[in-house]
Amino acid sequence: MLINKHTFSSFRNVARGLAAQRIAMGAVTENIANASTTRTPDGTPYAIKRALHEVEDGRYKRFDTLLNKIQGDMELTNARHLGGSSLRRRLSDVEMGPLTTVEPTQAYRTEFDPSHPHADEQGYVQYPDINVVEEMARLVSAHRIYEANLSAFQTAKEMAKRTLEI
Repeated sequence: MLINKHTFSSFRNVARGLAAQRIAMGAVTENIANASTTRTPDGTPYAIKRALHEVEDGRYKRFDTLLNKIQGDMELTNARHLGGSSLRRRLSDVEMGPLTTVEPTQAYRTEFDPSHPHADEQGYVQYPDINVVEEMARLVSAHRIYEANLSAFQTAKEMAKRTLEI
């Protein structure tokens, strides 16, 4: 039996989903831990972290690149098929799934507390504008998506195992 790089592509895709949600959960937990941090080492209040999954206009940019690449090549192929193995080569050239980055967001709320060591001249303290309830909802959502990816991994693993048994 020949095992090639396409055999385990589902594992690669699931791994990307797991990594994206791990990054998202990390950003959320950091926000919750720093909800009352008024000063960071650079002297500013904590900046809220948001995990961004490379989406533009509701579509994944890398997936758009893939579709455009395939559609552009479709004109050159026979109308009855999509090019067989050349389609696989084109699919493997483009990364699938979101690219996740963490971006800081400068959003602050002020509270009057003249006794606080970081209060300004008027007695106001700047805190990061973190709503812990919203952050917990983001954490639960990311965790559920992470669990769904784990389930997909288990299914792909079982399919690969059964394929090798044949």
